[in-house]
Amino acid sequence: MSARVTRIRAVLEHVALVLLGIGGPFAYAMASPIYSSGDEAAHVDYAFQVWHGELPVFEEGLELGNTVGVHPPVQWTAHHPPLLYLLLAPFVGPLADAGNIEGAGMAGRMVMVALSIALLYAIRGIARLLLPAVAGIGLASALIVGLSVWFVRLGGSVYTDTLAALVSALAFYALLRLARGRTPVRDIVLFAVACAGCALTRFSLLPVAVLFAVAVIVIGHLPGPLRARHAWTAAVAAGVAVVASSLWFYLRNIALTGNASGGHPDWAAEHTRRVARPVLEVTRDPAFWTRMTEQFSTGTYPPLPRALETPLPWTLLLFALPLLIGLVAHVAGVLRERRERAVRLVILATALCACGGIAIMQIMHHAGGGSAFARYFFAMLPFLAPFLALPLLWARALPLAAWTAVRTTLLGLEIAATLARELSGPQAAFYPTPTWIGFGVAVAGASIALGVLVGAPRRTTP
Repeated sequence: MSARVTRIRAVLEHVALVLLGIGGPFAYAMASPIYSSGDEAAHVDYAFQVWHGELPVFEEGLELGNTVGVHPPVQWTAHHPPLLYLLLAPFVGPLADAGNIEGAGMAGRMVMVALSIALLYAIRGIARLLLPAVAGIGLASALIVGLSVWFVRLGGSVYTDTLAALVSALAFYALLRLARGRTPVRDIVLFAVACAGCALTRFSLLPVAVLFAVAVIVIGHLPGPLRARHAWTAAVAAGVAVVASSLWFYLRNIALTGNASGGHPDWAAEHTRRVARPVLEVTRDPAFWTRMTEQFSTGTYPPLPRALETPLPWTLLLFALPLLIGLVAHVAGVLRERRERAVRLVILATALCACGGIAIMQIMHHAGGGSAFARYFFAMLPFLAPFLALPLLWARALPLAAWTAVRTTLLGLEIAATLARELSGPQAAFYPTPTWIGFGVAVAGASIALGVLVGAPRRTTP
């Protein structure tokens, strides 16, 4: 392949990533009235209070005076660490101060769209390091995530989930770079900063950061390019960064609520229909797992055509089956090779344990009376997407083309259903024409990505 063709392909890959990062999230931002969900006003209010140099308190409620959508009776996002809100504050604060409350929320949504683009680049980087022998794996992994249900919804709403996926993905990316023996000082700094970002974004990401620190130490003591002293330096730096950046906040949570997570289970039990359940009951509940794995399905978007109402077949076809095949193929490939076999197995175990840790945290959350939303499992996708993409790249990426055709069709139906929702109470405007423009941008990004992947030289060794 000539250098000129290589450059063109590289440019097209960046174009595809940016279009995918913008398209779906922007479409949802235009289709869903601002503050129409239960949490969005609370998240925007948190950023508004940070803009004024304050941190919210659960019992004191919201300072944001939104008159449309949902206005929570208490500040039920006050338990979250402040990183997201520090990023949002310069965009939300001035508009809210000027009285443009709806504009402040939409500005926050555009910040989330920008974070969505960054997430796709992080996933691309992870996949390239995780499966370096597979041509196009980075772009294919980003394409799969870019068309997922919750990438679109969360990227077009003000929630913590997109940033949580981004910081955990960056921490894993730094771990992979360290394991490959790239540039130790730069990667140690990235690893420490990303782990601190995990702690400053969500309490549930603290175990993930600890897992990565343990993994880097283990890898440093195995045969491979990562030296033990660099591994220990990275782990200690991450620990120091986490404590220095976020310990104060979790101590504040303990002082205000009596627990580090900052939850209020008694209030939730009294004012919502949620009830506590035994952990084992939640773990054995098929309905919990069916709901939480709806990452590429349409069950959360009523009304839909009757054939699409049940999400389970789509979860199996678009998610579970190719993921299982990809994991088996990857393990088989690792076992066939002796070079750095132990390191590669530790990395695989780390990715799967991170997903398991996220699942355990959500099981505990739901067992304690918390909600069970599929978006809580979205943070798993950066770790799973490369394995999901692997079998879809076989046969000159034709399975990926079929997968993309199905998923974009479902995405169009989901967007149409979002526009058709009937919401109670006063609501802000929504914008059908920009919505479909955003959908077109996503389809264009997916089409460009497929064009690059189908024409790529074939290297599909897992």
